[in-house]
Amino acid sequence: MSVHAAKVLDRLIGGAALRMLKPLRALDDMRGRYRTLRDVREIAVVKFWGIGNMALLVPVLHALRRRYPGARLTVVTLKGNEALLRGAADRVLTVRMRPMSRAAFDVFRAAAVLRRHRVDLALDFEQYVRTSQVLLHLAGARQVVAFDTDGLDRAALADVSVPYDNTRHVGQGFLDLARAAGVRAERYEPGGLTVDPEAAARMTAWRRRHRLHDQPLVVLHPGSGDNFPGRRWPSRRFGLLGRALADDGAAVVLTGSPSETTLTREVGEAARRRCFDLAGALSLDELVALLAQADLLVANDTGPVHIASGLGVPVLGLYGPNTPVLYGPLSSGSVSFYEPPPCAPCITNFNYKTSRCLNPVCIQAIGVDAVLLAARDVLAQAGEPATPSARIRGGRGA
Repeated sequence: MSVHAAKVLDRLIGGAALRMLKPLRALDDMRGRYRTLRDVREIAVVKFWGIGNMALLVPVLHALRRRYPGARLTVVTLKGNEALLRGAADRVLTVRMRPMSRAAFDVFRAAAVLRRHRVDLALDFEQYVRTSQVLLHLAGARQVVAFDTDGLDRAALADVSVPYDNTRHVGQGFLDLARAAGVRAERYEPGGLTVDPEAAARMTAWRRRHRLHDQPLVVLHPGSGDNFPGRRWPSRRFGLLGRALADDGAAVVLTGSPSETTLTREVGEAARRRCFDLAGALSLDELVALLAQADLLVANDTGPVHIASGLGVPVLGLYGPNTPVLYGPLSSGSVSFYEPPPCAPCITNFNYKTSRCLNPVCIQAIGVDAVLLAARDVLAQAGEPATPSARIRGGRGA
């Protein structure tokens, strides 16, 4: 099941299920259902989409565990995200996307497991997906805290709703939701990701095998997942950037999913083959380990931005259809490039992050020269005290 199909089904079927369950919730309220929590022993967290959001959520999960040290924390997420949850959850229940029947089975299975363990407190970190609310209602969670996103009516079954704020970074929004569940922290801080030691050893061995262990390591990620390719900076510009950084003496590595190998091949050709192409060759654990060893990541608005940021690695993020105000990197020394036209941002949590734009001039407005200058600045400062916070700047240039 594609991302687009999953969004359509969630809007239609998830929305219909919420409308059907809403009267039952109202009946519970009329009966005076007792919902006060005195002792939290089982916590459930739901966040399906996607790798970047999960990386942003990890420090919030750690904050939840500190707030409720005696509780067991279960996370329900998509299959493939679980590698990011090492050390952040006691149990992970996964939902597979393909085929659709398997996805439905996994949602009901997760609800049954949670119901069996009698969840005291549930947090729904989805901003637009409705299926998560259905899952937690079927699970019988005693107290549900969820985002109420304007115009989507997705929090009708929640006990506590937190207005989704489209002017705050998503990481801070996640923390705000956790604060409504009792977490005592004011400011969001990235971090908390754990690098698998075996994956780290494999990536170290790979660098030594290719004699890259004594060079600055720059990772270029030219893809954007399956959701709207208009978020992608042109592959030729990634290639020109890679060629210039390789000429400067950096080891330049290309990463991407198996479906993005054609894209990384185009980048390599533009760079005159001066890059090491690992697209489709890395597990998520290995990608995390590679980014942990990197001196710099240059990427579109997609998951590796937040993995690298959570690992403290400087990121040059390329934005257009989405805004870095919401999803910009937060690690020290990071820069978000953003040249928004009047129509930007066109993918938001109010429209299921869907765009029909065929001419993404926003991302194309970012020039190579500006990004190269920032990359050289980051690499020149490697090993020195980093700048205190991430920045947003325009990116006009060649």
